[in-house]
Amino acid sequence: MEKLDNNDITVESAQAQSNLAKQAINILNYEIKRAELMVKLDECNKNGSSIRLREIEGKAFDDTVNK
Repeated sequence: MEKLDNNDITVESAQAQSNLAKQAINILNYEIKRAELMVKLDECNKNGSSIRLREIEGKAFDDTVNK
């Protein structure tokens, strides 16, 4: 806000920075939720369950669970 008040950056630049910050926060929240789920799945699988997730982040939507 100070940079905007001092005319160091434009409104458009401030909006772009804000959008990037929102995207970074969304990615961080996604990773935290995914990590929590992976820990819970590991705990469930220790009790005899066989629950797995497909890996969809780095591959096409193929059947990566049963390989």
